[in-house]
Amino acid sequence: MGFLLFLSCAAIMPPPGGPKDETPPELIKVTPPDGTTYFLGGKVELLFSEYLDESSFERAITVLPLLSQKPEIIFKGNRLIIYFPDSLSLNQTYIISISRDLSDEHKVKLSQGIQVAFSTGPQIDKGLISGLVDYEKDASLNLWKIQNENDSLDFYKRIPDYVIDASDEGFFEFKFLSPGQYRIAAVDRLVAGTPIIPDRFVYGISWVSKIELGFQDNIMNVNIKIPKTLGGIKMINAESLQGLLGRMTFSESIGSLINEIQLKIVDEDSLNRAAKLFEDPKDNTKIYFLLDSTINGSVSLQLDETRMGNSTLIESAGIQLKMGPSIDTTDLTIMQPNAKYRLNPEEINVKPLKIIFSNLVDQGKDKYSINLLKDSVTIPHSLEWDSPIALNLLPHENWKPQTNYELQLLSKDFPPVFGRVLKDSLISINFKTSDYQGFGSLIINTIIEEQNNIVAKLEKMEKPHYTFRSVVNLDRKTVLDKIPEGNYSLTFFQDSDNSMQYSYGTIDPYKASEWFYNFQDTVKIRSNWDIELQEIKLDLEF
Repeated sequence: MGFLLFLSCAAIMPPPGGPKDETPPELIKVTPPDGTTYFLGGKVELLFSEYLDESSFERAITVLPLLSQKPEIIFKGNRLIIYFPDSLSLNQTYIISISRDLSDEHKVKLSQGIQVAFSTGPQIDKGLISGLVDYEKDASLNLWKIQNENDSLDFYKRIPDYVIDASDEGFFEFKFLSPGQYRIAAVDRLVAGTPIIPDRFVYGISWVSKIELGFQDNIMNVNIKIPKTLGGIKMINAESLQGLLGRMTFSESIGSLINEIQLKIVDEDSLNRAAKLFEDPKDNTKIYFLLDSTINGSVSLQLDETRMGNSTLIESAGIQLKMGPSIDTTDLTIMQPNAKYRLNPEEINVKPLKIIFSNLVDQGKDKYSINLLKDSVTIPHSLEWDSPIALNLLPHENWKPQTNYELQLLSKDFPPVFGRVLKDSLISINFKTSDYQGFGSLIINTIIEEQNNIVAKLEKMEKPHYTFRSVVNLDRKTVLDKIPEGNYSLTFFQDSDNSMQYSYGTIDPYKASEWFYNFQDTVKIRSNWDIELQEIKLDLEF
C-alpha cells in the first residue's frame, strides 16, 4: 500500500456537552461529484457529517489503483482534501477507498467502507467483484490485475493494485474495475496491501484461479477462507521426563492424527530407536514417546511432514533433546476420577471410565485389583490399558445416571515405572454420573446440478468441540446420526483431493482452493430429535 502525506491545520472542535455520540460519520458531499468523467487530476474534496479523528486517516484512505506518485491529503475537521497528480493514466477509473478505520472524534467508526470513483476517460468502469471472507479476525482483500503471463504466477510478489477491508461480517466489494484478468487473496488486516510472503503469514485464495471481468460484469460469491494458522500442526517443543520417556507439545490437538505421525528418534551413534507414541489423556496437544530402552545422552527427534492430498497436516521439525535418568521421588497419584469428576453416560452405549495415573505404570501383571461399587454392591467390569498411564474400566451393564459410584484400587497392583507407589495401600475414590448424554440426528437435503464430491462438515460451536463429516450422497441427501446436543455450524466443500479436509490452496505454486459454502443459520441439535434441512442450494458457479 502506498504511503500518504498528511497535512493538517489547527483542530476544529465542536462545543462540549450533550449525549454520547454513537452515530457513525457519513460522507455527504464529493466535489467534483462521484462518477465524474474526463477527470484531469487536481483537487477532490470530501465533506463528512461531523468532525473526524485525524489519527484515523493513516490507514483509512487509499487511492486505487495505487499511484506511483503519492497524492497529497489535507485534513480540515470534517473535510478531506485530496490532490491527485496530473500524470494520471488515460481511460483509467480511479477510486478513493475509505475503510472502516475512519472514525469521528468520538472514535465512532464508519458503518461500512466507502468508494467514490473518477475516470480520466469517457466512462466509469463498472466491473465488480464481491464475496465473503471466512476468518476469525479482521480481514482485508488484495486484488491484482494480471499484466502478462509471468505476472499470473508472480503477482503476489508485488504490491496489489486494489486493497479493501472486509466488514465485520466478512463481506467485501471491489467496484469500478476495468475489464481484464484478476487474482485475489484474503489476508489479515495487519498485513493488507503488502506483497504476500507465503511462509510468513496466513492467507486465503479463491477457488477460481483467475477472475475474468468484462466491462459491466458483476462477479459475486467470491468466497474465501483464511486458515487459523500458518501451515499444518507444528511441534512446539519436546522434553525428557526419564531416560526412556519424553513428551512433545504441538500447536493444536493431534487427535486421530497420532497414527499419521512420522517420527524418527536417532541416538548419538546414529541409530534409529524404536518408540511407542501415546496421547496425554489430559491434554490432546501433547504426545508421549516411550523408548524400548533407556538412553543416557542426546537424541535427535526428526518429525517428517504429514500430508493428505494438497494439505499439510503436520509440519516437519527437528529437535535435539538430552535424555538421561532422573530421580523421581514423588508418589504415584490418580488424576482421574476424583471427587469432582462427572462421568457423562450414554443411554444406548456403555462408555468406559478412563482411570488416569500421574506416571507410567508397570503393565506386566495379568490381573489388577480394582473394585467398582454402587451402594456397596460390586459391579462386574472389564479392564483394558489405553496407554501406559491410562486404564479403561468398562462395566458389564450400563452406568446409571445421577448415581454415586466408588472406585477401589490396591496400591501393590499398580507399581510405577518411576517414582514411588500410590501413597495408601488401598485407594478409594467416590465419583458421580450425570444425566444421559442427549443425541440427535441431522438430515440435509441439497439442490445441486451434479454430484461433485461434496462433503458436509458439521462443527460444534461450544466446548467440548465435535466435528462430523459426510459425503453428500448421489440422491443429494446427507444423514448424520448420533450428534451430541448443542449448536453447530454447517459447511459444505468440494473435496477435490479426497482428503475429507478442506484445502486452502497455495499461492506458490499457485493452486486454487476448494469450493465451499457456509450455511448461514445455526444448526440446533436436540436430544431424540431428527432435524431436517430442506433444499439447501449448492451452486459451484459464480
